[in-house]
Amino acid sequence: MSTTRLPDWRRSYFDRFFFDWFPGEALGAARLYFGFGLIIYLCSQYRQLLVLDPMGAQFHYTLPIWYFDLLGIDHMVPWLNVPVMAVLIAACAMFALGRWTKPAIIVIILAIFYLKGVRDSISGDIHHREVPIVALLVLFLASKCDQVFGMDARRKGLPGIADWEGSWPLRAMQVYIAMFYFWALVAKLRLSGLSWFADGGRIQDVLLARSLRDGIGADGLPVNLPQAYELAQNPDLVFVLGATVFVFELLIPLILFVRDWRLRLFMLIGASTFHFSNYYLLNVQFYLFPFVFVTFFNMAVVHRWLKARLRAGGVAAGDNA
Repeated sequence: MSTTRLPDWRRSYFDRFFFDWFPGEALGAARLYFGFGLIIYLCSQYRQLLVLDPMGAQFHYTLPIWYFDLLGIDHMVPWLNVPVMAVLIAACAMFALGRWTKPAIIVIILAIFYLKGVRDSISGDIHHREVPIVALLVLFLASKCDQVFGMDARRKGLPGIADWEGSWPLRAMQVYIAMFYFWALVAKLRLSGLSWFADGGRIQDVLLARSLRDGIGADGLPVNLPQAYELAQNPDLVFVLGATVFVFELLIPLILFVRDWRLRLFMLIGASTFHFSNYYLLNVQFYLFPFVFVTFFNMAVVHRWLKARLRAGGVAAGDNA
């Protein structure tokens, strides 16, 4: 077996990028906030399945998602959505709290596959909003996030993990998230080139298609998303908004080299604005996705700050009483 090592100048840059950004406890704290954020995010994705009558008729899929088709799942049992959703929420909570962490991750992924399959098989469309979530969960699964900042770690008296063991999973998640946006830009340019932005271009087409798909009301305006229809009438403004998104998706990989939390917070605000705008204008159900940006911060510091504020608030309330 070769024992040849990389030259120091090559190894040191790689080490600094992946292994020298966060303390070990930051991974566990990120897991805590990611897990509770995941509950809210997944409830927003599957809430429509919970309004169905649990005792209602079974629904036979006309266009089942590919893995349902592969497994021979050709109909929906309405009552099954409720316990699967309950198990999903419980598993997310256990994951966040660091109790049976790794099994909880596996349960979360399986529940996501089932509920996503039901939703997409009914709609006849395949949504990709869970893809980055599953990728990040796999990174948590491959890490030692269960050995720090959690119930099991405290109960077993574990000493914690080394800083590099906490840093590399978070950095890998950051790379994935940043490139998720960057490759979205590449995909748009590959499919439609600069016509996506020029004179409103492809964005204007999408705004009109989304606003008109439910028809026109008696007032002459679209039944749903009239704001998208109104915006489409102003191609100059559409171009400005499109160019802003272009710059954001083009430059977001640079955040991987920025340590200042204030600049990272600015990036989070920009991403949140982008997603909420998409929801407001196009009803894109991706508006809570920015919760994944907890992986860009040392959440252990944030957690201590929040605890100190809450403790100070409790003391002040006691004094006033």
